[in-house]
Amino acid sequence: MINANNRIKPITAKLISRLASVLLDSGSLTQSEYDVIKRNLNSLAKTGELALPIESKMLTPQEVAELLAISYSQFRALEKEDVFPFKRVMIGSKTVRYRNSDVIKYIETDYRSDNGGLTAAEF
Repeated sequence: MINANNRIKPITAKLISRLASVLLDSGSLTQSEYDVIKRNLNSLAKTGELALPIESKMLTPQEVAELLAISYSQFRALEKEDVFPFKRVMIGSKTVRYRNSDVIKYIETDYRSDNGGLTAAEF
């Protein structure tokens, strides 16, 4: 399954991800555990190395707009239309933040769907 340069075949990564999804559905894996496994399998298939860990961080709306490569006003308008799957987290009564892992997951999923299955790194 692992060839000379430590890469696994993409089909192998896909198969193991499907097997892990059964464990997710049965409750043996949490969603976050499944996401880490899937991310690392995809990275092993692409580069032969484990994926870099995503440090948990809360982002401001301006930082999210920058990550999405859109203006802050565009981000606010799209958020009002409920376009994004990630949701705001209220810190206190007025401060809004977003989980960076949710935004990154959206970006990676969005790139794959818009670019014939390519990941953001491959695009």
